[in-house]
Amino acid sequence: MAINFVQIGKHIGEIRKRRGLSQQKLSEIIDKSPTYVSYIEGGLKCMSLDTFVSIANALQVSADELLKDSIENTIKVSNHEFAAVIADCNEYEKRVLLSIVKSAKESLRENRHLAPNRRR
Repeated sequence: MAINFVQIGKHIGEIRKRRGLSQQKLSEIIDKSPTYVSYIEGGLKCMSLDTFVSIANALQVSADELLKDSIENTIKVSNHEFAAVIADCNEYEKRVLLSIVKSAKESLRENRHLAPNRRR
């Protein structure tokens, strides 16, 4: 599987915005130009591993969260995302979400034969 720099850049931009950082501020933290950060977020530039690690540290995320579309084993990332979604839920909301997830899982499995990319 090839590294998807467009998706990595997209994740960087989404997380940066969630953290309330501008491209200017992120560029100052990682000691790169704002234009370079823009190119990374747009998938137009491939960054060095040092820059990648600097960005992950600046955004306070794990590398696998940024790479989730480029790696095959994303179970830990998915678990982390699920945990983040329900972190601020009260007990009622958690029970409702659990019920929804269980129903969705059951429906997905019952209708697996309808999936467009199903292997035969």
